[in-house]
Amino acid sequence: MDKENLAPWIERLNAADKKDREGIVAELSTELNIKTKEAWKLLKDAGFDPKENPPADPQTKQEAKKQPVTLRHKTEYPRYRRAGLVLTGKPETYEVTEEQLAALKKDKWVAVGKEEDGKK
Repeated sequence: MDKENLAPWIERLNAADKKDREGIVAELSTELNIKTKEAWKLLKDAGFDPKENPPADPQTKQEAKKQPVTLRHKTEYPRYRRAGLVLTGKPETYEVTEEQLAALKKDKWVAVGKEEDGKK
């Protein structure tokens, strides 16, 4: 089977989660009447990289609710990097997700205080 015929399957695999890929390859092997191992080999030869992470869904990123939080760090350095943010010693308001906030609250060097209507 040539690359052109496998291209839709590769696109489907790239769009799928890693856990769903095995089922898609099983479906391909059934359609071609070959073993699953042979189907994987055909896909790899056609340019599919099974170790590559599927691209993040843009809707998932947009759904991550951000909330304003006042943050500062308590170290002796001018800046402190944590949870994808660069914090300063002066309290500033940052938009953070729930995951970032959880990581920041666990860090003893970060002072966390929610902002309420512009008041600190």
